[in-house]
This record gives sequence, C-alpha cells and structure tokens, in this order.
Amino acid sequence: MKQRVITAILMAIVFIPFFFLGGWFITFLFSILSYIAMYELITMYQSKKNIPNVCKYIIPLFSSIIVLFSSFATAEDIIYVLLVELMFLLILPIFNKKIEMKDVIFFIFGIIYSGISFAIIVTVRNIEMLYQDASIRLFDGLNIYAVGLILFIFVLLSTMLTDIAAYQFGIKFGKHKLCPSISPKKSIEGSIAGTIAGALGGTLFMVILQFTLSKEYANAIKLFKIDNIYLYALAIFGVALLLSIAGQLGDLIASKIKREYNIKDYGKIFPGHGGVLDRFDSSIYSFLVFIIILMISGVTF
Repeated sequence: MKQRVITAILMAIVFIPFFFLGGWFITFLFSILSYIAMYELITMYQSKKNIPNVCKYIIPLFSSIIVLFSSFATAEDIIYVLLVELMFLLILPIFNKKIEMKDVIFFIFGIIYSGISFAIIVTVRNIEMLYQDASIRLFDGLNIYAVGLILFIFVLLSTMLTDIAAYQFGIKFGKHKLCPSISPKKSIEGSIAGTIAGALGGTLFMVILQFTLSKEYANAIKLFKIDNIYLYALAIFGVALLLSIAGQLGDLIASKIKREYNIKDYGKIFPGHGGVLDRFDSSIYSFLVFIIILMISGVTF
C-alpha cells in the first residue's frame, strides 16, 4: 500500500502539469504513454505467440504517430494515417515467415486500443486547437486551452470518483460479486456506489462552473443548449452516468484480456499500480463515450 501511495503521488506530480498545460505538452506525454501501452500489449501477446522481438519496439511507434497526429489533424486525416499503417502491417507476413496474419490482426487491435484511444483523450483536452475561439493566455502568452481542460477534468473526475467509490464501498459493504470470473474483487454494491459517486461528482463540477465562470466560458463548456439550470444539471447527470458506466466496462474489458493471457498486470512501470493500460483502462472507454456524445451534439473533428 505504501508503494502504491508513493507512486500515485509521483504520477500526480508528473502528469498534472502536462494535463494543465495541454497542447503539445499533453500530446507528447500521451504519445509516449501510447508507445508503452502498445509495448505492454505485444509483450503480453508474446507470452502465447512467438513473434520477432523487434515487433514490440517498432510496432508501438504506429500508436505514437496516431496520437501525435491527433493534435493538428482531422479525424479523416487520422483515418488516412491508420490506413497507411494498415497497409504496411499487412505486408509484414510476406517478408517475415514468423509473422502471421493473426499477428497482424492483433497489432491492428493494439493500435486502436493504445493509439486511437489515447488520441481521443488528447483530442478532448486539446479541443480548442481545432476551435480557437475559447482559449485564454496565461504566463506571458502561454496558451492554456481552458475549455478543453474543463471537459478533460469532467471526464477524468467522473471516472476516478467511480473507481475510488466502487473500491472503498465494495471493500466495506460488497457482498454480491459483479463478475467473479473476470474480476473477483468487484462487487455489485461497489459498482452501484461508484456509478452514483461518479455521476454526482461530475454533475456538481460542471454545474458549479456555470455559476462561477464568466458567461463566455460558461457557455463555451455547455454540452447542451439548455437554459434551465435544473434541466441542464439533469442532462449533465445523464452524461456523467454514462461516463461512469463506460469506465467500469473499460476496466472489466481490460481485466478480461489479462485473464485470457494469465497475467496480473499489463506492466510494471508504475510500481503498485501496474502498467500504463492498468492505469488508463477505465479512461479509455469513458473518453470514447464522451467524444461520441460531443459528436452527437454537433462537434466535428
């Protein structure tokens, strides 16, 4: 537990400045994290399949490239990049007999899981790099993308509160197993408590900002054009509820994959916490759901 707490503090010290600054700072951070995440996936895959060791050093670059493109390219451009990478991967079995088509399929899955997913997280944080009309300048002209930061915190807060509440409540009051074959320690009681905590916490955060921010920024972070504050709070609660559920599903999916490969953690880069994917498994799905909600509400990427 002591190691886990120390690692969490160090992670906060390192990550929070990048999250706050946004822009290319967070882009480079997540490009590195996506490389490590893909490395973890291929290392896991190698436990059951013999593929050239060089794959776990080269293929992760494909994930990093996707993340780097996310800060200045449209979704259409990223699809083109992904198609080029796909074409390259498909010819690998022709030149190396140790690589089979099923290996290529796993590589593609990995690039989507560790590349596209992390690119989505960066896109939410850097949303104003596409829409420049709602940014503020601090620290002698350094551009801090405030709207993206608020939306980023909203998703992250809803997800983290879900994890914390589900864990704490589940330990004390959990009696019924949620998915015993996948994650034996998770309980239905903990899941319900986590969902409520994540939804309420996210809602309070967004509603309080409507009263504390200037009208310009309050309107900029509005996910729905609803003037009635009570109806708006209800709509935000619905979004936060979806984010909370999505985060838990992401956690369970990551656990299922680990079960399939008989591993406890994806990696060891964060002592006491596991690997990159162990830390971001919930966020991957909550940010995915959030960006879908943004697209439904009319935002184009």
